[in-house]
Amino acid sequence: MGEKVKWPLKNTDGREKDTTKWCGFHQVHGHKTTECKALLYEVNDLVNRGHLHDLLTERGKALLVKRKEKAAEDGIPEPTETIAVIIGGSEISGISHSAAKRSARAAINLDARKGRPTKTPSDQVIMFTDSEATDLLDPHHDALVISIQVANCIIKRVLIDNGSSANVLMLSTLKKMNIDENHVVRRSTILIGFGGEQKFTEGEIALPVYVGGVNCQTKFLVLDCHSPFNIILGRPWIHEMKAVPSTYHQVVKFPTAAGIKEIYDEQLASRECYQNGLKKKKEQL
Repeated sequence: MGEKVKWPLKNTDGREKDTTKWCGFHQVHGHKTTECKALLYEVNDLVNRGHLHDLLTERGKALLVKRKEKAAEDGIPEPTETIAVIIGGSEISGISHSAAKRSARAAINLDARKGRPTKTPSDQVIMFTDSEATDLLDPHHDALVISIQVANCIIKRVLIDNGSSANVLMLSTLKKMNIDENHVVRRSTILIGFGGEQKFTEGEIALPVYVGGVNCQTKFLVLDCHSPFNIILGRPWIHEMKAVPSTYHQVVKFPTAAGIKEIYDEQLASRECYQNGLKKKKEQL
């Protein structure tokens, strides 16, 4: 299926592998094809995008129809597009110096925190095990890059960044989603980068983000600039979902009514984003 498939990078970390096991997907020894988690996730993604339906059993086709009906009942639209192509603006701490100062004072003022509404804590336990990282290219320091559904589009190259106090949507991505720019509320915000550089946003827009059967209405700051990422999901989305991201395990987990759900990384996409970021920086120099 060529470029429709996210083919994995070959793991050449030099560690000794179990030569009695062979994975046809990764083309390496160490685990069996039938045990390959990465292949399972990729096949599931292909089926969700409308491929491989002719290979499904009758039971599989019936389950697919049932899943679509359940999604329709939950109000989750079927994706019509796939788009493959930090800091600042906090909804809680505000976007001005005075607002941020008040937020900092409130952190040490117990009286200021009394009476504030708090979220109901989840009693579900989120855990990570080393076995979850066995399919990763290792050693690695990759960012956590995933694909998600926003409105009726599958968006690739989405960075999960708990260092960002804002959710950022690139203007170029918004245009590819065929969303009318008139829906953008023209309320400009200053984003402050790592080195103190400032960038004004085009405004903000609220869009539904669907993950794990959960519809999370999310406010994005729309930014017109070059970026290797289509979207940056920062602390506002992470906290709203009560999510726990792990860059080491390359997965983000969050509680739902149906139990703990997981979104796994796209390690190849993460490295391509890193490469593209370096290339753009070199061109600027």
